[in-house]
Amino acid sequence: MDKTKNIGQLIEKYLNDQCSAKELETVAEIFQSEQYREKLQPLLYDYWSNTPSFRHEVAEDELGQMLDTIHHRINLEEPSERPLVKRLYLYTYKAAAILFIPLLIFSVWQLATNFNPNENNYLTLETPLGSKMKTTLPDGTEVWQNAGTTLKYPADFSKQNREVFLVGEAYFHVESDKNNPFHVQTPEGTITVTGTRFNVSNYATDNTYSVVLEEGKVSFRPSGASDKIDLKPLQQIILDKADGVLHRRTIDIEKFTSWKDGRLIFRNDPLEEIVRRLGRWYDADIRIVDPEGELNDYTFTMTVQQEPLDQVLEYLTQASGLHLKKEQISANGSVIKMKYEILK
Repeated sequence: MDKTKNIGQLIEKYLNDQCSAKELETVAEIFQSEQYREKLQPLLYDYWSNTPSFRHEVAEDELGQMLDTIHHRINLEEPSERPLVKRLYLYTYKAAAILFIPLLIFSVWQLATNFNPNENNYLTLETPLGSKMKTTLPDGTEVWQNAGTTLKYPADFSKQNREVFLVGEAYFHVESDKNNPFHVQTPEGTITVTGTRFNVSNYATDNTYSVVLEEGKVSFRPSGASDKIDLKPLQQIILDKADGVLHRRTIDIEKFTSWKDGRLIFRNDPLEEIVRRLGRWYDADIRIVDPEGELNDYTFTMTVQQEPLDQVLEYLTQASGLHLKKEQISANGSVIKMKYEILK
C-alpha cells in the first residue's frame, strides 16, 4: 500500500495527538524514506491549500507554533507500563520525526506562501528549544541551527545575494565564492566570509557575543564601527554586551562546535553558563537559587551527549555538594515540562 495516500490526514492526526503507536511509526518511516519524501511535498501542499487547519495564509509566527507543537507531541512521555523494548522502539521513531518533520513542513510552507523574488520578502527558519536543525541554502551553504535560534534570509537569496540574519546560534559551512561574499547580519555586527566554516552565538539572553573560526577566513565589523577585525582559524572573538569590549583569543574549536554533532562540552565553565545552555538544549526550566551570590565561583568540566537531564543535574549537584529540587509543570493533566532549582 502506498503510504503517502492519506498523509495529509495522518499529519493532522499527529498534530492533534490522535496517532496510535502504529501510525506514529508510519509517520516516522515516511519521513525517513527518500522515496516517499519526494512525493510528500506536493501532497502536503495540496492538503495545506484545501484544509483550514493547514491554510496557505499561515503566518510565520503560526509556523513556529506548529513546530513547537510537533516537538511537544514527539517528546511526550510514553506510559511507563509499556515494555522497555517497545518504548525504545518508539523512541527511535520519535527521534527520526524530530529531524525530518520540521524540515518538510517548512519546505511546504515556502510553496504555500507563494513568495515573489522581486519583492522584499524573507524566509524565516526557527528552531524550537530542545531541538537542532540543518539547512542547505540555495547557494549550497550548509547551516546547523542550535536550539532557540532564528535564521532569516531573502526569498531571492542567490549566489549573487548571500546574506542572512541570525539570532541565536548557528554553525556555517559556506560555499567558496571570492567574488560574492557571504554576510551574516546580527544586532552586534556583520560577519563577512567568502568560503569557510565558523560558528556564531548571539542569543539575546546571553551576556556575550561570540564568533569562532574553524577554517578559512572571517572578518567581523561591530555595529556602528568602520574598522573590521579579521579572524584566523582556531580563533574566537568575544564581545561583552555590557561594555562593548572585544577580545580575541585562541581556543579549542571542538568545545564551541561539537553541539552540532550532539555534544555539549564544558571546560571550567561557570555554573550560570552551564545552566543556561542546558536549559536551551533540553527545553527545561533550570534556575539557580543563590541570593547571596555564593555559587558564582562554581565551575565544571564535563561532556553532555545523550544523558537524561535529570542525570546531568544530579551529577552537577552531587559533585559540588549542591542540592537539586524538581517540580513537574502540568497542563490538562499532562506533564509538559520539568522545573529544576539548584541551591546550596
